[in-house]
Amino acid sequence: MKKLWIFLALVVLVATQVAVLSSFSSISEYTWADESVTVVISKLVYAHLRVKVSISAVGNSGTVLLFSNGTQKVIPASSSYTFSVAMPNSGFFGGSFSTQSEAINLSDDHPINVAFLSNGTFTQTPYWETDKVSVYWFTVQGNAHIAVEGMGAGF
Repeated sequence: MKKLWIFLALVVLVATQVAVLSSFSSISEYTWADESVTVVISKLVYAHLRVKVSISAVGNSGTVLLFSNGTQKVIPASSSYTFSVAMPNSGFFGGSFSTQSEAINLSDDHPINVAFLSNGTFTQTPYWETDKVSVYWFTVQGNAHIAVEGMGAGF
């Protein structure tokens, strides 16, 4: 009888670990900025998201990082700049959901996303939310290597 309880406890433990670990999503996206690239980070409102953004200026001229609120950061030639973006859980909705646009591709199976728009602009407010989607974006002007890496959890 004792062995049965131990076996049942192990089954419950393994099932719980599988359920929790399957709710995590990762992002690892890279691109080369040639003149201008807009980076759009999005998530469904029920997800948590934290990413690290690394920008390495390449060439003899500097690179300019333009945040959506108008702030600018100049990255000197052959230098790097790293910052983090944290987007906490900001709501809940029932049912299934999916949306796809030029910069936002989200669904219940894919609650976090990063997109790169070459020579484009994303015309939303700095950090906008609908009842289902949260978005943060910025623009890199100049020649640079951009890396966005992070984790999100849909709970």
